[in-house]
Amino acid sequence: MIGVSKMYSEIMELCGIKDFEIVNPYKNSCNCDYLLISKGYFEKVHKLNPNSKIIEINSATFLDLIKSLESLKKENIGDNESIGQSIEKLKKLDFKIKNDNLEFVKNFKYNIDSDSKFIKKILYDLGFKNKICRTIKIIPDYNLIENSDLNDIIVLKTHRYDLNLIERIEDRYLSILNSLNNIILKKT
Repeated sequence: MIGVSKMYSEIMELCGIKDFEIVNPYKNSCNCDYLLISKGYFEKVHKLNPNSKIIEINSATFLDLIKSLESLKKENIGDNESIGQSIEKLKKLDFKIKNDNLEFVKNFKYNIDSDSKFIKKILYDLGFKNKICRTIKIIPDYNLIENSDLNDIIVLKTHRYDLNLIERIEDRYLSILNSLNNIILKKT
């Protein structure tokens, strides 16, 4: 049996898997052969589930999710044809977002910074390069400090549970692009 957290349940559809169980391996012991979990929680989940094969899923970017699907394919988890179709779908969506925003990213004149590796990974994937000029900072919502001065700071909502997995990745990309565009419009 494959166990997956609710946040990653869409992975099962992307892999063509119909027989799985929604579990919370971060807090409970689960009676599953495989557990699909968020990257970075291996030790915690392994302590609770020492007999399960644990596979970490990374989904900050489309490329991360593609690599995660490829690793599941290597483990013989899922249907190869379904995984292949899902990877193609993700590649097309990734290309469309980047292609639609290519000129904006290329001509962006400000430096963008973040203390979050997660956000830096998205910025790099979108193609933003550091510039020597005024900096716009992006922080994840979980690092927001109450009463912060949010001038030239973008707060990225990272876990929109009302969206499915692919929509969350797309939302993060578009939220960054739209927020940067709005800051530029205010400055002109």
